[in-house]
Amino acid sequence: MGEVLLGPFTDLTTVATSVMQGVRAHVWWLVPSVLLAAGLWGATWVWWWRRAHAALGCRTVVDLVPSAGFDPSVEGIGRHAARLARVPAAAGWLPRRASGVRMRHRSVEGKLATRLEGPARSAGLLRLPSFPDVDVLEADHGGDDVRPIRFTNIAPLSATDDEQESR
Repeated sequence: MGEVLLGPFTDLTTVATSVMQGVRAHVWWLVPSVLLAAGLWGATWVWWWRRAHAALGCRTVVDLVPSAGFDPSVEGIGRHAARLARVPAAAGWLPRRASGVRMRHRSVEGKLATRLEGPARSAGLLRLPSFPDVDVLEADHGGDDVRPIRFTNIAPLSATDDEQESR
């Protein structure tokens, strides 16, 4: 049919030979450059990992406890959600996994409470009252950890059980 035009080269062997000659001529700076780039990438990764680990180590925790007459409007819930969406931006330049907000629902004295956990840099935003009938309490970091629920002597569900439940 027609031959592939490779510029001044007429076949692939001369192209490969030319590339190898160019690499050999510049190997004195190519190898150190690649090693330096790999070292910089590794050092940056370790620095970013340590930064995320330090940010996850110091987080702010607040409890939102509603009063008996708590009845939020749709607009109020939207404002609260928008405020929580601004927390990563308020935290500044942090790794993504360290700038998120965790919400946990729990019972405090018989009332459903929401526990917000977020970056320490955005503590002021987390402590702002969202609704007029909700108390914002500073949470203790003590023994109120979430405990997993364990079912003893019960086999886990299999794929066939899931299919049977959906019918």
